Amino acid sequence: MKKKSKQFAAKLTEQVVNVSAPAPKERDSRLPAVGSIITKTYRGQPIEVKVLENGFEYQGKTYKSISRVAMDIVKRPISGYVFFGLTK
Repeated sequence: MKKKSKQFAAKLTEQVVNVSAPAPKERDSRLPAVGSIITKTYRGQPIEVKVLENGFEYQGKTYKSISRVAMDIVKRPISGYVFFGLTK
């Protein structure tokens, strides 16, 4: 390997080693504990959403956010926190 190639490889390795992983996101304090069931009646129908470690489960489907669940239910943009009464 040529001297310049070795220097380049060393710098590249140094840069890769010094890259740190992003800090994990803090869990929103408005959300109930993992494993909890959020319940609501909407238009006379009972709704149950299970709180997962990294999302929510509704009718066997997994969602990344509580707002996506709410939007799927009401068929329009809406805050999941407001829809499920999770605001403080």
